[in-house]
Amino acid sequence: MPALFGGAEWFCAVRSYVATAAKHGIGMFAALAHLVEGDCWMPETA
Repeated sequence: MPALFGGAEWFCAVRSYVATAAKHGIGMFAALAHLVEGDCWMPETA
């Protein structure tokens, strides 16, 4: 992912992911751990 984005864009993408997870009751560490394991958390769609 860092190869696709510049530093600020990468930071914003990760921050956005963590903020969205937090809004759905997923902790920062849990969201990032799933992401690193390849089990990306995605919000449910309506």
